[in-house]
Amino acid sequence: MDHPARAGLIGAAVAVGRSFQPNLLTRGSVDQAIISGATSAFAYGLFSSGDSLINAVAARISRSEHPSSAARLGVAAAVGIIGGAVVRSVEWREHESNRRAAIRLTGQALTVGSSVSTLSTLTGRHDTGRRTALAASALAGAASWLVTTPWRAAPGSLIGEELPGALSRGTEYFLEDTVREVRPIEALGIAGVVGVVTYGLARAESRLTNLASRVATVVIGGEPADHRLLGRVTATVFTGTAAYLAIDRVSKMLSKGGGSIEPGHARAPDSPMITGSAASGLAWDKQTREGARWLSMTLPPASIAAVMGVASAEQPIRVYASLDIAESEAARAQVLLDEIDRTNALQRSAFALFSPTGSGYVNYVATETFEFLTLGDCASAAIQYSVLPSALSLGDVSAGTAQTRMVIDGIIKRLLAMPANTRPKFYLFGESLGSQVSQDMFRGSWIYGPSGAGVTAALWIGTPSASTWRKELWGQRSLADAPTLGPGATYLPRSVPDWRHLDSTERDAIDYLLLQNGDDPIPKFGTQVMWRRPDWLGPDRPLGAPRSTQWVPGTTFLMTFLDMLNALTPTPGTFAEGGHDYRDVLPEALSRTWRLTATPEQMQRINVALRQRELAWELHRDQAAAMAKPADEQKEALQKVLATATKYVGHEVDEEELRRLISTGLQPLGVE
Repeated sequence: MDHPARAGLIGAAVAVGRSFQPNLLTRGSVDQAIISGATSAFAYGLFSSGDSLINAVAARISRSEHPSSAARLGVAAAVGIIGGAVVRSVEWREHESNRRAAIRLTGQALTVGSSVSTLSTLTGRHDTGRRTALAASALAGAASWLVTTPWRAAPGSLIGEELPGALSRGTEYFLEDTVREVRPIEALGIAGVVGVVTYGLARAESRLTNLASRVATVVIGGEPADHRLLGRVTATVFTGTAAYLAIDRVSKMLSKGGGSIEPGHARAPDSPMITGSAASGLAWDKQTREGARWLSMTLPPASIAAVMGVASAEQPIRVYASLDIAESEAARAQVLLDEIDRTNALQRSAFALFSPTGSGYVNYVATETFEFLTLGDCASAAIQYSVLPSALSLGDVSAGTAQTRMVIDGIIKRLLAMPANTRPKFYLFGESLGSQVSQDMFRGSWIYGPSGAGVTAALWIGTPSASTWRKELWGQRSLADAPTLGPGATYLPRSVPDWRHLDSTERDAIDYLLLQNGDDPIPKFGTQVMWRRPDWLGPDRPLGAPRSTQWVPGTTFLMTFLDMLNALTPTPGTFAEGGHDYRDVLPEALSRTWRLTATPEQMQRINVALRQRELAWELHRDQAAAMAKPADEQKEALQKVLATATKYVGHEVDEEELRRLISTGLQPLGVE
């Protein structure tokens, strides 16, 4: 095995050792396998290419196709000295420029590449056998794991002190919905599989490198040995392209599910105040899965009256423009504005524009809280820009922002045409990618954007790190310090406890709240995590950041990406606070920020009803899906629903109990 291939194996083993560090959330064995496998493959390509460069320089200096060990060590030492000097001269700083971060990353790459190349040289000659190379890689991986000491680190969701909203688990406190762990036996299996896969990739990469080198001799001329570096780079590019195509394939598969209506929501709404009803003139089958859910779940007036303890309530308005309802952003915006006009939505006392997540999901806890607190005298609107999960909808943000801006402009025009004393309170709500979509409208407008658009108050949860407007408001503040109110009437907490620790006067002064959990990966994930150390992994880490974890280029990026996929795994009917879950804090945050007051008893009843309805709707969907199967499969499917319900509520559920749970949540029976 040649030196570059051996360096690739050693580098891959080192990457695997460091990949066992925890990150924001806990993870399971499969997640760990993905991280270890992907980072080892990436490291193999990177370090084999780097060693090829060192080998090429050494060959040029010694004028030999196979340079001596002394020549290779000399070049590697020189590279390491240069890299070390760069790293020492450009220390990490919070809010540092991209240029400074890139220079330091280059120095780090030179230093690590030099070390791996040196180890490759010291562990054998050019023609050293595979066993020696594998043994050296195993030792390097073990050493990397020991130096990293992952057993001393803790994920951001594991906090060593009791916090508001935390779920107590003995002496520790988990803030995420589902706690995962890597089992030792599975971890050993993962290590074996990763080793085999990495070795297989090494063999495939070597063959691809040889092929590319021979092709280069035909196109450019010379000998294959002259083009080994080009071959290594070609192999690395090929691997990256394959990964991109795999992600694209997954996106297409997921989009099919996001565009279909479930059996539990097959019936169109009866109320003319809801999009999709016969009065709307919009075909129900043009709604997507999330659109149909949100529209079907509109609160009936009797439920509002029963929960709030009043004699009567109004029918809330919900209007929605699905992705499939029109071909263009402008056409979808017009559909929504037409629905606003048809239902006289702006004649209600309160109007809210909800910006959905990437899949088109609108938070029903926020919407139902809004409908309860206004006694139904409200209207809610939303416009969809994607059917994929937010992590796969990043390319749709600009389109989502454009059509949301069109809707806002249309609403402003209508509000200005109304007498000032008849205009409704105008609210904005955004979650996850939806937060970025609605915030991006205000880029460059400082704190005057929302108020200039006539927005009375706004609540954003889990804002992605890519939100430019939030970055403008945050400025050069340090994550080490608890933020104060401002600028203006905005508040940007690092985590929910920051907001909860404000006194009542300060919380009442907030018009625009950008709420986030400390261990939520959505506000922390971005391409910059791949190549620069993020502020939340600095020396003074905020609540929710992992303890003792070291930033690793590429690896931390993948860890945070998988944390995003695991950030929301809620148990229906059980509200938690952590990761990307904000159900527990939402009723209070919306009531305080939007100044929609209720008595403590009413808020308690709202919270109970929200949990009952969430569980009931989830079980209703499961039951409807089971009954939609062929007759000979229904019994088995129903048993699975009962098992799932048992898991949700913590006690045995039979068919009679299942019907009760569903009816309690969906019928206007009030709160038990």
